[in-house]
Amino acid sequence: MTPLESLLKTKLPRCLDQVKATAVVPPESRDCSVTAFGLGPKAIDDVTAQVLGYPLGDYNPLCKNDPDFIGPLTLRWSDGTESCVFDSDIHGYHGEMDSSAKLRGSGAPRAFACGKCGRDRFRVTAQFDYSDACDDLLDDEPDLLAQDYFCNVIFLGACAECGHINRILDMDL
Repeated sequence: MTPLESLLKTKLPRCLDQVKATAVVPPESRDCSVTAFGLGPKAIDDVTAQVLGYPLGDYNPLCKNDPDFIGPLTLRWSDGTESCVFDSDIHGYHGEMDSSAKLRGSGAPRAFACGKCGRDRFRVTAQFDYSDACDDLLDDEPDLLAQDYFCNVIFLGACAECGHINRILDMDL
């Protein structure tokens, strides 16, 4: 096990500070270090959320019919509280370096809808992928929090109504 893999077993990316994150088996296999979490609210016992974000097709005409969202991505729990779980301006490798060049939504966010039944409550899983550069960070910059320098993030939602697994956001950073 690499030092990064050991670190990822004990440290969460800071984008998950507002939620309860439970380690799960990563939903997708990658050729890099990977960690994944099931997400829930800290204050109440809830397993599903509305996912608020911005349709990718609104920001990239080549993706007009793509159901994926871009961030900022916020989870709205059953008690109405909200938790921001990803914003490319501040989270991930380039966000941490103050050089985010990714698309970012603005204005009022929309609720993501299940691609199978159209409902909008999900059990949310987040997967974080780390390149070899994060191993170098641990050696070269021990004061930096390597868990925050993920190079790709995936948010999946299992529909609370029909169980369909939806890819909500998948972004290289």
